[in-house]
Amino acid sequence: MFVGFVENQNRKKPEPNGEPASSFFIFWMGLSLILGFGILLLPFGAFFPLSISVWAILVLFLPVLFLGILLSKKTGFKILLAVFLSLLAGGNSILFLGDSIGYYLGITAKTEVLPEEVPHYLDYRYLFLRDFYLDDVDAGEFRSPLLVRRRSGGAVYGPVIRFQYKRIRAISGREIKPSLYAICYSKGDLKCSLSSLYTGGVVLLEPVWDMEELPLAKDSVFLVWRGPMDSEMFTKGVYSFLFFVFLILLWALMVYFPFSNEEKS
Repeated sequence: MFVGFVENQNRKKPEPNGEPASSFFIFWMGLSLILGFGILLLPFGAFFPLSISVWAILVLFLPVLFLGILLSKKTGFKILLAVFLSLLAGGNSILFLGDSIGYYLGITAKTEVLPEEVPHYLDYRYLFLRDFYLDDVDAGEFRSPLLVRRRSGGAVYGPVIRFQYKRIRAISGREIKPSLYAICYSKGDLKCSLSSLYTGGVVLLEPVWDMEELPLAKDSVFLVWRGPMDSEMFTKGVYSFLFFVFLILLWALMVYFPFSNEEKS
């Protein structure tokens, strides 16, 4: 028995079936996940409304997560960090880069629209008008908690917001159906600007307030009134692109920096 014990101590451990993945392989696998998921969600940011895009990122992220788990058997758990970074890349594509690209390509923005033609362009996120005026008579303001979202049996509210509105009318005198309003909002006692120098803004099909007794026509369309957005969208596109670069550099740091420490030790 003693001899058998000694022999067992001298036995060689079984060698692993495969060599560990190289840093180069891990880096390119993670880079493929980050850029691939970000590029995949670009059309959702450019074409689809935010409600659909959020569901898209949740549904499409599941295959990426399962793929990361499978790759972790060969590359180690470090690849799961790339999976997390790919989720950030997807959110960046939907909220920022895709929105900027859609705006500049005219996919989400329409300019030089007559007020009476607005019902034909309600699929756009941004509308900018011509040959219109703001009716100072059919105008007003009100306060209401910000309606975040509705749910069965209730609703989720945010802070109390001060809303101001003016009705948009056509210079030609043609009736606009449904009614079209320019609206702006601010917190506290601050006043927002419904300037006649502006020509449009963000399309709002459903009100974000919850007050029944308002002098607003039912089924109205609202434009969140603001100035030209070209510079804002350009800045958004530049910063979102730089965020992609940051994610790639961060991933490279995660892959190569620990290995460099191990070599020194």
